[in-house]
Amino acid sequence: MMKNFVRPVVVLAVLMLLIQPLYAAGKKKICVMDLEDKTQGQHGGWHNVGSGMSDMLVTALVKSNKFIVIEREQLQKVMNEQSLGQSGAVSAQTAAKIGQVLGVSYIITGSVTEFGIKESKLGVGNLGRVLPFGGGVDTKTNKAVVAMDLRMINTTTAEILKAVKGEGEEKSTGVSIDLDVAPSVDFGKDGFDETVIGKAVRKAVDMAAKDIVASESSEPWTARIIKIDGNQIYLNSGEENGEKTGRVVAIFRKSEELIDPESGVSLGSEEKKIGTAKIIKVEKKFSIAETDASGVTKDDYLKEEK
Repeated sequence: MMKNFVRPVVVLAVLMLLIQPLYAAGKKKICVMDLEDKTQGQHGGWHNVGSGMSDMLVTALVKSNKFIVIEREQLQKVMNEQSLGQSGAVSAQTAAKIGQVLGVSYIITGSVTEFGIKESKLGVGNLGRVLPFGGGVDTKTNKAVVAMDLRMINTTTAEILKAVKGEGEEKSTGVSIDLDVAPSVDFGKDGFDETVIGKAVRKAVDMAAKDIVASESSEPWTARIIKIDGNQIYLNSGEENGEKTGRVVAIFRKSEELIDPESGVSLGSEEKKIGTAKIIKVEKKFSIAETDASGVTKDDYLKEEK
């Protein structure tokens, strides 16, 4: 009796494993721009704060295994071609255009708002420790404070999906302090993670990365159209994105962009579903789908319906 019960369960489990990949969304591509440094010299001897924290955020996102993270060299090349400085001080529309050139779903911009160490001294000669000649010793206490404000932008719609904040604090007490190692120990170098500021940075970066991953999980899969051949469309989502044949997704078209007449800022635009597409072939970096929609253009995009 038990054998007859187990066999259908095993068969069902195998079928679920075979069917699930057909509908599981692939990893989305993401890119992190250098963060703008708004700390106004709080950090003393520490250099390249914006780019250093960006690099650490890239590493954290790679380790999450939730994204395909575009290499910084590729971003720099596009920034140079667009004659833009690689800084967080760009509009959502500009960031979206950069992301579209790179073929990413999301682009992260923002700034470092706090990065510094507060130092205080505490005499401990009268705290029960007997020292020669009745003297005391100054124990130095450091408190490192780091904060970053980020924007997660959908490159298809130029919509700011989420404002992300990362904060970190760390205290260190001792006769010798690790503040003195700056700037000889810089971002990414051996020993940085052991400094009081390094530990605070790590907390801020990990908090931001966790929030970005959580936000991505609630967003539908999207893809851009790179080529149209009759009723077949080529997408910038392939095997390396986890794409699978058989998946059916919707095709959307954006309406006229809505601009605030007073500020001139884009308020976004409405989208309209114009048809569906089924993935029929998957290559490493792209895939081919057949569509029932007519008049599809490269300005249209594909998205999973919520």
